[in-house]
Amino acid sequence: VRALRTRAAVLARRLRMGNCGSREVPAVAVPERTALAPSRPKTSANASTRARSSSSSSRASVGKVAAAGEPGRSEEEWREVIRAEDLAAFGSNEPGSAAAAAHSAQLGVTIEYLLEFTREHNCWHFPTWKVVTDIIKPATRARRQRFAELDAVQATGAVGRADTFASHCWGALWGLLVASLADQADVRRRVWVDVFAVRQWAGNEADHAYDAVVPHCTSFAICCQASPTKQIQGVNCLASLSNSEMLARRIDLVPERIRTQIAFLRAWSLLEIMRAVEAEARDKRFAVVMKVGNVAASKDSSGGYAFQSNSDMTKALQNLIDVRQAEARDPADAVRILAAAADSDGSFELLNDRVRSCITGARACSSFPEIQAAACGDEVLDLTGSSQKKVNDWLKAASGAGYPWIAQKLLEHGGQPNTICTGNVTPLMSAVMSGNLEVAEMLLAKCPDRLPPPHPPPGARHTP
Repeated sequence: VRALRTRAAVLARRLRMGNCGSREVPAVAVPERTALAPSRPKTSANASTRARSSSSSSRASVGKVAAAGEPGRSEEEWREVIRAEDLAAFGSNEPGSAAAAAHSAQLGVTIEYLLEFTREHNCWHFPTWKVVTDIIKPATRARRQRFAELDAVQATGAVGRADTFASHCWGALWGLLVASLADQADVRRRVWVDVFAVRQWAGNEADHAYDAVVPHCTSFAICCQASPTKQIQGVNCLASLSNSEMLARRIDLVPERIRTQIAFLRAWSLLEIMRAVEAEARDKRFAVVMKVGNVAASKDSSGGYAFQSNSDMTKALQNLIDVRQAEARDPADAVRILAAAADSDGSFELLNDRVRSCITGARACSSFPEIQAAACGDEVLDLTGSSQKKVNDWLKAASGAGYPWIAQKLLEHGGQPNTICTGNVTPLMSAVMSGNLEVAEMLLAKCPDRLPPPHPPPGARHTP
């Protein structure tokens, strides 16, 4: 009875706030939560340089998105209007229909627009749920639209087929997501962000299965906010956890504030990761990119913000990660998503291994984020003008992150698979440590002199 009363109170609060329930938010908040795109010219910049961009047309368009007066409809009437619109457009109000997913995939926005939006609204340090309640919902209140469908946003030319699906937590900083996506990237690449592509209003059931959008993209980026760690007997530990508690994966002991900022521990993000792993299995050039770190003031004199990777956090996450303990604000969502994971090919432990491999890849690329951008299709690597050391370092990063098509390109440009690189490891070692067998085999083929002979030489003593 107590549980039912609590659930009823939560539902009542959601109705009062117009909560669509599409994404989870921290308990302290009161929000809601196929042709390829044309080729892009080479335009690369980090978040700090683009944060101070003065493109007048883009900035003006962002600034003109403002709240309008709400017509005299009740919330229940608005729900029916939204459902009727989606039924007419997609033929169904069921979550994740093929038509709804295909439409949603067309609502990607350029990284450049994300940067302009964030600079214009000065929301670098807003948690994502606050961006929704303070900016997105007021701007879309008049017609309860998806933000990316607003006339002012469409007029910028920034909206179109998404190249990269962006997975993140609403409890983490919005600026972290933006800075991580912009990290050494081509700012003309389009990304799918739920805040812009999904109606943030009740009645939006057709938008709910975000994971159905993942196969429409060519890459997947997931962002995790770093928290302070400490090392105890060689184990990187979060919060007040001991080394033994970290190794036992005692996620329940991690403070809720931190758990809501780690995408790998949220059920909605887990579902999206599952779809990304499936897409990766179908298409060997589908890139999975993980970014673990913080948004920080740029180290140059620009006064902007940039992504700052955190290798210690990646080490802590590798010990702690257990997808079976993924949470959602609505426990029913977590149960449903974990059941879907259990029914999918493989097992929880295989999924854990893939997530850990991706975390290792994030650490391998922490000093070379341009490799992750290149994996997403950006032309950001200067292969002809770079030194041998730089090419070898890039090869090490691509090998550790598991991007065989990038590794192959670097080998063709003189990359050396068995040379010690930055971090005191070789590209081959990086591939093996991350569990990227395909890349490891590719690298081994380029250094046959390091392989044992196929048969013992004559007269050699046999060793079992």
